[in-house]
Amino acid sequence: MRFPILFLLLLGSLPHSSTFAQAVPERLRVLVETDAGGDPDDEQSMVRFLLYANEWDVEGIIANRPVAREGENRNRVRSGIGIVQRLVQAYGECHPNLVRHDPRYPGVERLLGVTVDGTEGSSAGVDRILAAVDSQDPRPLWYSDWGSDRGSATNNLRRALDRVLKERGPEGYARFKNRIRLSSSDAFGPHTWEIGPSFALWVDTWRPEIDGRRWYHQFSRIVSPAGGFDPFRDLLNGHGALGALYPTNTGPKWKEGDSLSFIYWIPTGLGDPSDPTLGGWGGRLAPRNEAAGRPYYWASAVDRWNGVTHRDQTLVRWAEAIQNDFRARLDWCVNPVKEANHPPVVRLDGPRLRTVRPGQAVTLSVAGSTDPDGQALKFRWESYAEAGTGGEPPAWTAGSTASVKWTAPWVREAVDFHFIASVTDAGEPALTRYARVVVRVEPR
Repeated sequence: MRFPILFLLLLGSLPHSSTFAQAVPERLRVLVETDAGGDPDDEQSMVRFLLYANEWDVEGIIANRPVAREGENRNRVRSGIGIVQRLVQAYGECHPNLVRHDPRYPGVERLLGVTVDGTEGSSAGVDRILAAVDSQDPRPLWYSDWGSDRGSATNNLRRALDRVLKERGPEGYARFKNRIRLSSSDAFGPHTWEIGPSFALWVDTWRPEIDGRRWYHQFSRIVSPAGGFDPFRDLLNGHGALGALYPTNTGPKWKEGDSLSFIYWIPTGLGDPSDPTLGGWGGRLAPRNEAAGRPYYWASAVDRWNGVTHRDQTLVRWAEAIQNDFRARLDWCVNPVKEANHPPVVRLDGPRLRTVRPGQAVTLSVAGSTDPDGQALKFRWESYAEAGTGGEPPAWTAGSTASVKWTAPWVREAVDFHFIASVTDAGEPALTRYARVVVRVEPR
């Protein structure tokens, strides 16, 4: 079975104890660190991140660059913390309208309160990480570093881990480290590979390099133009203060290389961030060959989609839905509720993880799904062969109805088949949410 080792050890055997089986996924606690003021793509990603702040509990935004880079960065504010605060304040201008679309959007004072200076002369970034990890909240902290390159400070999580190891010893260090989940580039020095224990989960949505390109560079090529997205029409003009701050001088244009790290977190119904091999809006990831059993993953998996087999297809298959969702949230910044589109609510009939015997009939249904805007819904049931262990399901035909039936095949050993329901509304832009069913077929 191709589920992560950690996933099995912590959660037990599939199917009944997995967090993926939960009807309502656990809301994530997230913290991001950015070297805003360097490559302007961090600011691009921050615009998108703030528009999804309703989906998570944002525990911190750390800015680790003291001075903006001359030439490359053209922001009129010339410090990293100032640039991030300016973006959060622009979010605040949009907040009165955003909260009409979803009351879960946090207030601007809440976000400004956890937006801190992470430069070398300040301990605020390290203190914010310590407070979030040491919280009594039982949920782990999801952390993402968007880049700590020339001119930025030493990564704040690395500094926090140095401090915890020194002050709390190996046991306290292990407890602290086990509370962290990474969807991040690697800026942690010896804490990633040399000082045990390993991180409980590391998802690297930046690497590896394939065909001369890192995964980090694929967003602009694959996602940015998807669905006919027009940055001037859909983002920069007439969409409020936040969209207007999206910089345009990156190479490649509309780069957003860091966005895949948190797009992976968005709860769409496709899966569980704890298992990056499931595949979803951040692509599908695979264990690193050199990780030697550690729960470390990166973007080396390949999918077959529309007749093409390539790593890109793990993202191409979702790209239009990703960008349409971004468009809708930009509309939320300025449009009344009745003049904007909102994603459908998918209701799966039956459990998300099922065990059946060969020859048993399986009914897959999302017929109870609804749309908050009262629009008609389109349905599509497909198999996701690469995510399972059984390959393409025998005698399976993709369906465009809310309910489909399938008969489990004869097998010599237990195998898993993944089925995805896409539910898309008739709005503009059309929005999609999903349900995944994992069917384990066990021999008699």
